[in-house]
Formats: sequence, C-alpha cells, structure tokens
Amino acid sequence: MSEFESTLELTLVEPKHHSLWQRLLRPKDIGFYLMILLSWVGIIYSTSSLAGSRWYWHWLIPGFGVICIFTRWNKTEKTFKARALLVLHEILYWGGVLGLTYLVYAVSSPTNGWIDLFDLRQLSFLVAFILATSTYLAGLNRDWRLCVVAAFILTGGLVNVAFSNLAPMVVWGGLSIIVAYIVWAWLHSKWRNRKTLPIAEI
Repeated sequence: MSEFESTLELTLVEPKHHSLWQRLLRPKDIGFYLMILLSWVGIIYSTSSLAGSRWYWHWLIPGFGVICIFTRWNKTEKTFKARALLVLHEILYWGGVLGLTYLVYAVSSPTNGWIDLFDLRQLSFLVAFILATSTYLAGLNRDWRLCVVAAFILTGGLVNVAFSNLAPMVVWGGLSIIVAYIVWAWLHSKWRNRKTLPIAEI
C-alpha cells in the first residue's frame, strides 16, 4: 500500500442542523421582520392620514437601505474593500430612489414654478409605489423576502386609495405574513433536517 493510500481515509461529517429559532433570527430574517413592521406602521399611518404619510414613506427609503446593509454584511467578504463596496452600492441604489422622490415633490409643488401634477393623496401613494417598486427590484437581485415586502406595501397603498373601507384587513395582513413565514420556516427546517444525511469527506 502506498503512502498516499495509507493516509487516505473517509471521515463522516455530521450535517449541521439549525434549530427553528436559529433560522428565524438570522440577519436576513430580522431584516425581513423589520421591513414588514415598518411597512405595517406606514399603512396604518396612511389609513388615518393618506396625504400626510408621504414623508414617512420618504424616509423609509434610507431606512430600507440601512436594513439591506445589515442583512448582507455577514455574507460579504470580510475585507474593508468588499464591505465598503457593499455600503457604496446600497447608498447609490437607495440614494437614487430618494432622489426620484425629491423630483416627484418638485413637479408637484406649484411654488417651485413647475406644473402641479399631483395632489397630496396622489403624491403619498406615488412615493409608496416608488418604494414598493424599488424594493421589488432589489429583491430580484438579492433576496426574495424583499419582493414580499414590496407586495405588502403596494397592496396596502392600493387598498388605502381605492378601497379605504378594507384598510383594517391590510393591517391584519402584515401579521398574517409574519405568521405564514414562521410556519414556512418551521416546515422547511423539518424538511431539511430529514433530507440532510451524513456526507463522506476525503
């Protein structure tokens, strides 16, 4: 037997199982809960004051940017360059979205000499729509959870504008999304634990 063959051995590696709580409290999951919670607050605010809620949606844009940095921080290569690029990318992306809302404000204010295109109710919905669309596009490239957040914001905005009498149902919808996600995580965790078998490592 050669020296190579004598030193070659198979080592069984036990699969790493994550408990349900470990799966539910990962940075990307915490970020998802925060986004749903902040969107839920925005929808409640819009229900009581659709015209005045535009500033809430406006400042939620950089808030989402900070959450995206938090959720992706540990997944990024642990070097200054990689993490600086992460922060720069998020600033450019969400900063562009924020700039778009300022442009919408400009064309909606007759005091600036521009055409008054939107009233306050329409403006609030438009800012929420911009946030929802931007979050959806971010989700396509990063995490599907962002697409769920975008759908929730858009649904809440549409209901507040067109079906205001159904607004309380949207408020309960946020809680339903969290509960459904926890149930999905529990079922997915059980499925992965059953499926994962010890693997041979040379």
